[in-house]
Amino acid sequence: MRRRALIQSLIACLPLRGVRLWAQTATFPGTHDAALKELAATVLPASLGRAATDAVAVQFIRWVREYRVGAEMQAGYGYPVVRYKPESPAARYMAQLEALAKDPLSSSDQATRRRQLASGLAEAKIGNLPGFPDGKHIVSDLMSFYFMSPEANDIAYNAQIGKDKCRGLKNSAPMPPPLKGGKKNAAL
Repeated sequence: MRRRALIQSLIACLPLRGVRLWAQTATFPGTHDAALKELAATVLPASLGRAATDAVAVQFIRWVREYRVGAEMQAGYGYPVVRYKPESPAARYMAQLEALAKDPLSSSDQATRRRQLASGLAEAKIGNLPGFPDGKHIVSDLMSFYFMSPEANDIAYNAQIGKDKCRGLKNSAPMPPPLKGGKKNAAL
């Protein structure tokens, strides 16, 4: 027996139950890509248009896939305690998407879908959007993913604010330029 084969055989016999797997067992959103895009089109502003809500759904998929358990979270100003990301919400999201695809999202009427989703959030005891996706419910997490984003902030103020970009002290005095097609100082 060659040395390499012997080492491989020995390693194969080792119990690796305690080794943590970094990859998820199921790729989010599985077979529910269309359901997630339909959910985004239902809960996000209609003024964005279907292409933009689909793009937000794709960004959310990327965020879930790149989620790293145990990653250090931003402490924030005046909050010195370091926090770490909890377990991945991917499995919970998949189960919720499957349930949503069967009932609320199967309706062709958007108002009916929104009512059913709102009652689902009430049953889950979610009254406010979290400051960032917290893994409790895919509906509230998708909404907070979008509404807390720099892009949503820019649209809300109709200005190129770039809330997560540092403009520097030299550029802090002038008003941010309006978004393309927007009116100057429209929302400010």
